[in-house]
Amino acid sequence: MHSSFRAAPLKNDTGRSLLATLAFTLTAAFAATLAAPAVTPLAAQVGSGGGVMIKAGVSYGDVSNSGVFPGGARRRDGAAAGLGFLSGGFSGIGVEALYAQRGIVGLPGSSRELDYIDVPVYLRLAVANPAVEPFAYAGPQASFELKCDSDGGSCPSGRPRISYAGVIGGGVRLPAVGGIQVEGRYVYGLTDLELGTIADSESYRTRSFMLLFGLSF
Repeated sequence: MHSSFRAAPLKNDTGRSLLATLAFTLTAAFAATLAAPAVTPLAAQVGSGGGVMIKAGVSYGDVSNSGVFPGGARRRDGAAAGLGFLSGGFSGIGVEALYAQRGIVGLPGSSRELDYIDVPVYLRLAVANPAVEPFAYAGPQASFELKCDSDGGSCPSGRPRISYAGVIGGGVRLPAVGGIQVEGRYVYGLTDLELGTIADSESYRTRSFMLLFGLSF
């Protein structure tokens, strides 16, 4: 039997604006790559920024569903922070462990506030430049649920505690300012989060945008 409460579908205006922000970030990074002056023939081929990274920022935790959300629910915005490691060079492999807050919030009993540890593994392409280093990346991600809160109560049982997604992002790193970087990341969920009741067959998948600031060592 399906859950007895229903509400209008979540509006897509916010999702469109977040996608537009990500598109702008990626476009800016690509434009910076084309405009970046070549330092030397070798430096133009070998990007830097490898090593340990500290990242923190905000997570706009939207979700996609094939039906409607219970209780007038809307997206949950939260924090994101963690560590990562990146191999250097024009193309490098990045691995991170990020604490991220997502889910939906709504009327009493309809909220599903989810906390995760995200572990993305991605291929990163970068261009070395003494002033601005643009980069872009993409890869898979596994998210391990730490907590699911429903207005102080427990979330429906039987849900997956590990979910999978694809990530894509881009940004710029400033070598001359201590390796500070800013990036935009889109998380496209592949796993049904089952945020309704056990009997609810609707599909709820992560559609999250993250704005991250980082420092590499």
